[in-house]
Amino acid sequence: MLAIGLLLVLWVLFFWRLLTPIRADQASIKLGDFSGQFVTFAAYQYDRLTQGEVPLWNPYNNGGLPFIADTQAAVFYPPRLLTIGLSSLAGGWTYHALELEMAFHVLAFSLMMYALIRRMTIDKAGSVTGALVGTLIASYGGFLTGYPVQQLAILEAATWLPLAVLGVYEATRKLRWLWLVLAGFALGLSWMAGHPQTSWFLTYLLTAYLAYRIYAARLSWTAFARGILLIGLIAGGVAAVQLLPGFEYLAHTARVDLTYDAKGNGFPFKDILQFVFPGQLSLFSPLYIGITGLMLIFILPWLHRTLSGSLFWTLVALVALLLSFGANAALYPALYNMLPGLRFFRGQERAAFLVVNSLAILAGLIAAQLIDTKIENEITLRRIRRVQIGIAVWCGAGIALAGTGWLSDDRDSLLNTAVFSTLIAAVSFLPCGI
Repeated sequence: MLAIGLLLVLWVLFFWRLLTPIRADQASIKLGDFSGQFVTFAAYQYDRLTQGEVPLWNPYNNGGLPFIADTQAAVFYPPRLLTIGLSSLAGGWTYHALELEMAFHVLAFSLMMYALIRRMTIDKAGSVTGALVGTLIASYGGFLTGYPVQQLAILEAATWLPLAVLGVYEATRKLRWLWLVLAGFALGLSWMAGHPQTSWFLTYLLTAYLAYRIYAARLSWTAFARGILLIGLIAGGVAAVQLLPGFEYLAHTARVDLTYDAKGNGFPFKDILQFVFPGQLSLFSPLYIGITGLMLIFILPWLHRTLSGSLFWTLVALVALLLSFGANAALYPALYNMLPGLRFFRGQERAAFLVVNSLAILAGLIAAQLIDTKIENEITLRRIRRVQIGIAVWCGAGIALAGTGWLSDDRDSLLNTAVFSTLIAAVSFLPCGI
């Protein structure tokens, strides 16, 4: 209960400028996709629904378009309907109403991620701490607090990952198939949220995770087939009202004519430095998982044999990272014509969604294991210290790079980031008594 209370307090502190009643201190989300698209869509949706009409057609864009078929309009997404209902009771639609919807999705994600990692580590003494560590990385790292805030459909589609994974995890512990209904429902909500690419990532993740769990439990592949069928039927049933017009509309949009060159964009390789120097290579740093999170990940090689599920989440993170480079790396071109659905989407850097969440879950598992084993072995301690020293040196290198202009034209900003990262790395030595 204390851990959940802490997550609530952290959420209030993070979004306090959206929540404060003091007008002079209030802040709003900057102009961009949020204001130019999502607020506009939701306002039109509010107008139609509060007048007792289903928003079938939008007459205000060009010559008009089928509003209900635009997936990013999220016409029937249940949390959006709740926002509209509460706004109606409060006196009308406002910009702030959608900001609160965004903020509450971050809160919901953090609580569901905590529940997932807590359940995965329930037999360990460090379960609460591990769940908190993984939740903080996933909820307040570079991905969820970056561009998904502006591109609201990405954030809301991503929110349901922990609940969907929890459903698969619980279903395969003792073959309790009812939990797969929860996984299918969460996946269906993701598809209704309005960003098919993010939901496509989640669909493949759940398929792979169910296969891994079935294999680890030495169950027959017929169990896998039944499980996938059940998840698909539930998710498809939940989201059909959104997907059926969406698929029909897709064949008539400009996206159909996008070529491989237009869809192959992704991170340049130097963006991997986002892991240490956020905000220096681009406006957003979706790969950033924090210095402590990075240290925990690098400790994994000495713990993976005693850490259930670590191999799966490591492979997901690596595959997703390679995909996030798009045509800059070999994996995306190799899978472009083979992996169903891949050729429908542009912006391959959005695979950071899977990278960060996989690493956050891994970090939570590792933190729980470290506390559970009460690390006293001198060899293990020396290995952990080497990781800490290596990352501290890596962070410190940014201080030297700040004067060269190679990493960032804003030398003062890089220097501030490098110094702060180095200080965090230095503080991490304290728990090990160095």
